[in-house]
Amino acid sequence: MAAFEKTRSGIPMMDEALQYIRLGDNVVWQVPSLNEFRYVAERFAQQAIADRRNLIYIRFAEHEPILTPRQGLKIEHVELSHRFENFTVNIHNLIEREGYDAFYVFDCLSELEEAWATDLMMGNFFHLTCPFLFILDTVAYFPIIRGRHSFDAIATIRDTTQLFLDVYKENDNDGQSFYVRPMKVWNRYSQTMFQPYRMRREDNS
Repeated sequence: MAAFEKTRSGIPMMDEALQYIRLGDNVVWQVPSLNEFRYVAERFAQQAIADRRNLIYIRFAEHEPILTPRQGLKIEHVELSHRFENFTVNIHNLIEREGYDAFYVFDCLSELEEAWATDLMMGNFFHLTCPFLFILDTVAYFPIIRGRHSFDAIATIRDTTQLFLDVYKENDNDGQSFYVRPMKVWNRYSQTMFQPYRMRREDNS
């Protein structure tokens, strides 16, 4: 497939707002909790399976799974050791094996801080992994928890990724919706692209 080819996220409103997810995009979701990420990851997975993509969920964390087993989804378990080099090499070997045009959902990057006792190593892992995914024309979703990490670690991730999306909920939120504010969208632009927009669970918009 052609690099930067448009793909569907499973959420039409988001596709319109971002001018679509593209092959090569790493999409980082900064979320208040994994509940919000599970919602967007589930729609992404459903769309990828419907489009017959090679979809892989990379599981390494102790939190509850982002995606559940189903036909069309590969779940790859990678041991999160305390050695940065071992974990990074294992992830890169998996990515190399899956090759071009693969679609990925990763467990929460914030878990790496607990394993390595520093969020700078988490940033380093992403800085090494994101370009590798990019050159293979993949699409990858990564969650990260807001307020857990240093400015430097977040800056490294934001500078490296293609899309950085900030998810938040207002105090009077009804629990059925949340807001997405694009903080970085690489190589595309519109006058409204960086405005926050409301995402409602019940209408899948």
